[in-house]
Amino acid sequence: MEDQIWNNIIKRLTGVETEESRLLLDQWLNASDENVKLYQEAEQLWKWTGSLSKAGIEEDADIFVHPAVEQNKRKSFKGIIKYGVAASLAVFTSLSVYYLSKSKSQVEDIEIAYTVHKAVNGKVMKVTLPDSSTIWLNAGSEVSYPKDFHTRKTRAIQLIGEAFFEVKHNEKQPFVVESGNLKTIVYGTSFNVSSYQDNQQSSVTVKTGKVGVLLKEDSLSKPTMLLPGNRLVYHRDNGKIEKIDSYTEEIAAWLNGNLAFDQATPQEVFATLERKFDVEFSFKETDFEDCKITAKFPNQSLETILNTLSASLHLKFKENGKTIDVKGGQSCK
Repeated sequence: MEDQIWNNIIKRLTGVETEESRLLLDQWLNASDENVKLYQEAEQLWKWTGSLSKAGIEEDADIFVHPAVEQNKRKSFKGIIKYGVAASLAVFTSLSVYYLSKSKSQVEDIEIAYTVHKAVNGKVMKVTLPDSSTIWLNAGSEVSYPKDFHTRKTRAIQLIGEAFFEVKHNEKQPFVVESGNLKTIVYGTSFNVSSYQDNQQSSVTVKTGKVGVLLKEDSLSKPTMLLPGNRLVYHRDNGKIEKIDSYTEEIAAWLNGNLAFDQATPQEVFATLERKFDVEFSFKETDFEDCKITAKFPNQSLETILNTLSASLHLKFKENGKTIDVKGGQSCK
């Protein structure tokens, strides 16, 4: 959607549209069924993007209006439009701070019970949710969700690590995955989310269906819509997001024991090997500064992978039980 259309949608969703923005948006909606569908998706994202919280809000929570909303309602909007999109978005930001909440004392009295599933290093775990959706947890990963998952307004999942989801479609109960800085809203699909804490990147890759991805702390931004083969990558070091294409047959290849690295640091590669093979690497006496690794290992043994890394990074490995000492290396500066 173009910026002006998106601005008009924001005005309608926040209840501050002008006669001009109303006419323009109605004209755009009447132009095609596809535009109506895009608006409905944006509306659904708007409704649910602020409803998740780590504490788990009760679905019968009272609705409060932020004081900034009441204050701005009394202000005249004459003259604001002339300052353009930047000024109008600033007003919309303050006008749209609605949130679901209990009073502080009420929240403290409520203890939300969560179901937690963890896949230990060296193991992949299958989790079947109360709605019959399926989650495949990669090694060293964890998912949690409220025990009353199936009765809430959103099917809210918290993910640490990596997982492949096969979600049962339910328009009345959106499926939302929070992983690091990303929030993924699902329209009934299968997709992979990777968000290990020791990786520089988080990603969402769609195999079937459609998902919308937002930054958790930026509910006013445009959602990035992903279709089969689309991959969104969030770079934690600079906050940038990029959208790239992937081969659908390679999505969640780890389910078949395969490993793939794309410009990964050696530290990220070793962390992945630790989770997959349940080992621990010690690389205090190494030098691989600024090195990046791009490689695929189709269900290879740890020995084969280490031999490859040894040749490419000039490393030496010595096994000591479950600990593997790494020495040598060569800077890539």
